[in-house]
Amino acid sequence: MTNRTKGLMFAMLGPLLWGINSVVVNMLFAQGVDAHWFATFRMLLAGAVLLIWAYTKQGPKIFAPFKQWRDAGHLVVFSFLGMLFVQYTYIMAIQAGNAATATVLQFTNPIMIAIVLAIKHWQLPARQDVVAIVFAVVGTLLIATHGQIGTLAMTTPALVWGLLAGVGAVFYTLLPQKLIAKFGAVTVSAWAMTISGVGINFVSPVWHHAPVWRISVVGLLAFSILIGTAFAYVVFIQSLAWIKPTVASTLGALEPLMGTVLSILIFQIAFGVADLIGSLLIVSTVFIQAMRRTI
Repeated sequence: MTNRTKGLMFAMLGPLLWGINSVVVNMLFAQGVDAHWFATFRMLLAGAVLLIWAYTKQGPKIFAPFKQWRDAGHLVVFSFLGMLFVQYTYIMAIQAGNAATATVLQFTNPIMIAIVLAIKHWQLPARQDVVAIVFAVVGTLLIATHGQIGTLAMTTPALVWGLLAGVGAVFYTLLPQKLIAKFGAVTVSAWAMTISGVGINFVSPVWHHAPVWRISVVGLLAFSILIGTAFAYVVFIQSLAWIKPTVASTLGALEPLMGTVLSILIFQIAFGVADLIGSLLIVSTVFIQAMRRTI
């Protein structure tokens, strides 16, 4: 199996698990779990699990990112601006709205990546990128208003957190590539989750607002933290070592698809024609970018 094939498989598996996890998080909130507590607890536990696993595989080599100040600084920046930002904003978007709208709004990030890369390389966006940007704006407008322009159909916090989650996904995709190439996906993810978890613990201590430890809550937490967070983030980050960020973002279309379908089935989320069209417009933007011919 070639590295590109593995990269494609990992880039699909990560978003699929995220889509499932978004609904699991929604279920946790429905059972009274506090969003701020969950954000802190998830980062700390997932980071600890990954660090232990990485140490059993690599031993003292997991401390390599701290041998040089530049690498350590890069890791800290990624921990807060990438890992913590995308996790926290996404959790808040689900709490403020629902898993379906949160995942779709977060998926505006490929357009943001295209804009960032255009600015970085001092190039005007290609014609297909311009079309994709228009699609993303119209799609977001349709979802936010249910097609009734001038009337916001979701809460303002749900819209803002959802779009901020998209910004966080941009940082999460672009920042860690050099770190991954040098130290590996597991080490980078483990330290990023641990560092960001410790950081957010000063703002939202894990011993405050803990949930009632029912079996259902423990089971959902276990899936969300071990599978939907630790494992999913590692496989996605690892895919970036083998394929381009734009390709990984394209395959990320599986996340809003999975999240939306499961939200409709489990929570009976109202999803009208305008929402469907808006979602299709947003998801289609990555396929427009991936087209090799010019539009």
